[in-house]
Amino acid sequence: MPAPAYVPQAPPAAVAPFVPASPAPPMPGTSQSYTPPPSTPGGLTAAGFATTAPSRPGAKEDAATALLRDVNYVITAAQELRGMSDMQGTLDMLRKADELTPDHPAIIAELAQTYEQMGLTAKATDAWRRIQLLGATKAGSYFELASRRLGSGSAGVAAPALSAPSGADGEKFLRLGACHATRDFSVNTGERYVLRVPISRAGNRPINSQELNLEVFFFDRVNNEKVALTIAPEPVESWRSAPVDWNGTGEELLDVVYYLPALSAAEIQQHGRRSYYGYMLRLYYNNKLQDVAAEPRDLLEFGSTPGTAPAGVNPLLPPMSR
Repeated sequence: MPAPAYVPQAPPAAVAPFVPASPAPPMPGTSQSYTPPPSTPGGLTAAGFATTAPSRPGAKEDAATALLRDVNYVITAAQELRGMSDMQGTLDMLRKADELTPDHPAIIAELAQTYEQMGLTAKATDAWRRIQLLGATKAGSYFELASRRLGSGSAGVAAPALSAPSGADGEKFLRLGACHATRDFSVNTGERYVLRVPISRAGNRPINSQELNLEVFFFDRVNNEKVALTIAPEPVESWRSAPVDWNGTGEELLDVVYYLPALSAAEIQQHGRRSYYGYMLRLYYNNKLQDVAAEPRDLLEFGSTPGTAPAGVNPLLPPMSR
């Protein structure tokens, strides 16, 4: 099957699009861009498979089963069906896929997102808890996402946060606050955005700033058709105050600047027409993943294994004043 794909779509009202991150088993490839799988003449049914007539008895059933075992396809189809407000069709497809590929965190996360959009908070809570019960090792970055959903009122899941797992996997020193990217309209050529990143202390333990690492990835919309890692120059980061020690309120603010100059005709020919699309962040402390953030949320799918930057982007962090 061709590399999975993505075409930016307008999210449903008041709900951000969501596609889980890549560390869980098997997920989309690590190519820097992707486009939707080719549509079939019959399109998608509520069950999520092509309606083209089978060439032999049983062929349609076999093809449908094969598609529903393909996690990449299931995620893309679920997004498309939700975009058409076919919530019941989305649920039918995801439930069948869940039966064929039990306990896959990507599929469970899509179920949770669908329940949230339908206002079924109890079922959404159960789905996020299923991911947490898989454990951090099996669920990968989905474990972090489930923890954030269960612990955040803005996620639309009214449930108490589960106890952190014992051992190093449950040890958290830092967390990301509500990040916000603002466009700088004073720039006359190209695009400039300032991403404000609040980093808060978790608990009252002292923070060693030298143990902190933040991976920052920016993404461009290309020809209004797909999303790819940016070709903009290295982002510029700066702390808003010094010293950076997490004393006092326990929060430090980091500004990260994205600037994409106006492209020449030759650059457009080579890279396509580009504009700012969004960002993805991974926060580490003492080499342990602390938190993740992305806007739009579907950008989490672009991530490679945590700690490894996607090709073409380097994790950056400015020097800290002491």
